[in-house]
Amino acid sequence: MKSKMLVALAALAVMTVEAHGQVTFKHISAAEAAQMVSGSEIPAIASDEKFSMSFHKRVVSGHVEKHMGWNEELVIQEGDVLLNTGDAASNPRQTSPGEFSGDAITGGKSVMLHAGDVVILPAGLWHEQVLKSPVMRYILFKTRRAGP
Repeated sequence: MKSKMLVALAALAVMTVEAHGQVTFKHISAAEAAQMVSGSEIPAIASDEKFSMSFHKRVVSGHVEKHMGWNEELVIQEGDVLLNTGDAASNPRQTSPGEFSGDAITGGKSVMLHAGDVVILPAGLWHEQVLKSPVMRYILFKTRRAGP
């Protein structure tokens, strides 16, 4: 039931973007979504200059990072992950324009995420995903940060 709700949410997001960009209607079942992340490529589902939607699968924890130009919205489909967030990171470095990595988040907060959870990461927020299960599968929405 949760999977069908998440796919419906994703389809709604695609239809909403269609009014603003060159995105077409798609229906992807929960089983199809799981199959799409079985390989090594990241399947892009929809995108334009202000929005993207893609399916992802993690089998290793992520690194400390922040993105200045994009907000990220995650819908967890499978697995458990500890999400660490904060305003600062030790040893910050720019990896490409508007993209940063760090060694560790300093003075941050942590929250456990499970299948069915939704999280919004605003542009400029340091974040890190630490796997607590063998796999984490999620839908990633990226929306262009408003303003200069």
